[in-house]
Amino acid sequence: MAAAENPLLRVLPVRRGEDTRGLVLKHAANELVFAVVGHVGSGTSEIAKALSESLEDQTLPGGPFKVNTLKASDILIEWARAKGEVIPDKTTNRLAYTTRLQDLGDKLRSAPTANGEPDHSAVASRLILAIKNSRANQLGLPLGGADPVLPDGARRAYILDSLRHPAEVQLLRHIYQDAFVLIGVVCEETKRLQRLLAKYQDAGQAPLSEFMKRDAEAQEKYGQKVAKTFHLSDFFVDNTVDRWLPHHVENKDWDTHEKLGRLVKILTHSSIVRPEMEEIAMRHAYGAMMQSACLSRQVGAALVDRSGNIVATGTNEVPKAGGGVYGEWRVLGPEPHNGAANQRLQPPELPLDERCAYRRPGQEKFCSNTREQNRMIEELVADVPELNALSMERKAQLLRDLRKTGIGSLLEFSRAVHAEMDALLSAARQGISPTGTRLFVTTYPCHYCARHLVAAGVDEVQYVEPYPKSQALELHDDAIQHTVKDWLPPSQGGTKVLFRPFSGVAPRLFGRAFLKDRDLKNSETGLLEIGEPEWGTPWHLRKASYCELEAAIARTAP
Repeated sequence: MAAAENPLLRVLPVRRGEDTRGLVLKHAANELVFAVVGHVGSGTSEIAKALSESLEDQTLPGGPFKVNTLKASDILIEWARAKGEVIPDKTTNRLAYTTRLQDLGDKLRSAPTANGEPDHSAVASRLILAIKNSRANQLGLPLGGADPVLPDGARRAYILDSLRHPAEVQLLRHIYQDAFVLIGVVCEETKRLQRLLAKYQDAGQAPLSEFMKRDAEAQEKYGQKVAKTFHLSDFFVDNTVDRWLPHHVENKDWDTHEKLGRLVKILTHSSIVRPEMEEIAMRHAYGAMMQSACLSRQVGAALVDRSGNIVATGTNEVPKAGGGVYGEWRVLGPEPHNGAANQRLQPPELPLDERCAYRRPGQEKFCSNTREQNRMIEELVADVPELNALSMERKAQLLRDLRKTGIGSLLEFSRAVHAEMDALLSAARQGISPTGTRLFVTTYPCHYCARHLVAAGVDEVQYVEPYPKSQALELHDDAIQHTVKDWLPPSQGGTKVLFRPFSGVAPRLFGRAFLKDRDLKNSETGLLEIGEPEWGTPWHLRKASYCELEAAIARTAP
């Protein structure tokens, strides 16, 4: 089929010898797509509103963005009404109304598609349709058509409030690529519960606790999984402090506007913004995480001294005799014989790698922790006559059910040293005291690591991903706290180590956010002068596909 006949491919107007750089730049869409994600009570709508205000700032170089905020709840209600679903009165029972929205989200994500499989990104696909219709409406084009709606190059931003499932993030990233930015809204659990009690005054704490649990990690694959969605964020912002005081007075301690304004400056390059120490430390932790070959999860940690220097990093990995963990170094070949200058070294030899994924040929590769959990469960069933007498099918189901209990959460049979411990031990091998340090880790510490961090004298721990298996606070509430207010570091006389979520530019955004990609001064005068990148910003969406641009550039060749 010729390009002109292909309904998926337009023929871009070009002329032979046309400047290819100009061709690429003129097809920049100049649109950004934001989404917010946060646990119930964190205030995602407030963050969406504040972000909109920052993007609509008239003083932005290049002009303000035209912003359209699209709410996932509106998408669900529109879909439900089209399907004849019952929606309770919001004013009668607010919790019943919100719970019904959870049910509708589950129903949409679990509905079979043409191939019979559910689409867990279904809510995001309808948000994408809403973006397309929004653009068409602004351009005066008919809504709902099958044809693409091409951007006209005007500055536009779309804010999606809010995502609840990792598949939604994956779809949006695939479609909008580097122009998609996910903002994770951080908020302390006690504060979230306080807000929910005020919002749903007729509910009570027990139903709200279940509501929060379902929101964070529903058992069903199609259910809400905010905890897993949250850690996929590009930028984290703390919304624990209330924006508004009584009588609609804005709280001076609410600095979220400033944080979001910084994000907009990063995206628009309206000023020179460079990483804060916390962002650098988490970037190091993220890099250390990549070294892990653990079959369960990758975790990285970075230990920072009082001056802000990275003194050690750690990864969750199997320990190696002589110190450290596997995967850190190679064994060099023998030295040249008799000191002969022309004697070449033998090729480096890799040491034996005894990690679970890389055991020697012929050895079975497995997770020791999972195997031991299964052995304990099988032993339990075998030792209880009533259970052992069950049919094979019922026994198999019982084994699966028991894995969902606390037995399946046991940690102590893993061969790996946890990232936090690896960082502490790495510092110890260098003779560096951990007293008064701060630890940045990609996942909330387990209760085993937590007690060692307390005993080591660490002042503060910042993390990205939650870890529901951890009982750190339950077991050590005398030595650990989650609230920042009135906290004093133990090295300065305080009595508790602070465990709090990380906020700022996430490691996945770090390179695009802080890499110098344009001139920052006038080459003749030396004065500050932020220029434009020669080939466009890393945030540029193209309103033409790579296939269309490929064909157009091929036709420009002299």
